Amino acid sequence: MRPKPFGRSLRPLARWGFALYPFMRNEGKGGETVYTVRELVSLLGLSTENQVRNRIEAIRDLLLPHLRRGPNNQLLLTEEGLRLLRELHVLCETGHTLKEAANILRFKTEIESKTGEGVSYESGKKPTKEENAADGGWRLLLEHLAQEVRDLSERVRLLEARVLAKEAQMPWWERFRDLNI
Repeated sequence: MRPKPFGRSLRPLARWGFALYPFMRNEGKGGETVYTVRELVSLLGLSTENQVRNRIEAIRDLLLPHLRRGPNNQLLLTEEGLRLLRELHVLCETGHTLKEAANILRFKTEIESKTGEGVSYESGKKPTKEENAADGGWRLLLEHLAQEVRDLSERVRLLEARVLAKEAQMPWWERFRDLNI
């Protein structure tokens, strides 16, 4: 077993007692590797701890089984949690906002939990019946949002036409310039 450059085993932390670390009770010999927020900064290639904390908050519901508290209430994240944060970071790097990337990751993990296998977003694959059944609610939401976008674009078009019509009108004082009084 080679040493890891980051992370620490929770075995030395056991000296504080099992009441503080109840997840260590069923642990084998080695111990679970966890990462602090400071270590996650360098592992994810970010510049500040606040960026890591913002990413943790964005997908806290997905990370809850993988989050731990250490000494002085320090946040500790397991290997699986690190994998989820890396996926979120990749989505953010591809141009998605943090909120969009978190929603995509939630959708992906929901589909994985329902089908029991990984999700690939290849456009060449035809979705199976199980994928279609799982996508039903999302498709309805997508259709609703698409209709809302169409309605809003129509409203913008009408408002722009109204503004252009007002610009074409002559100001009220221009009507009196032609009067010879």
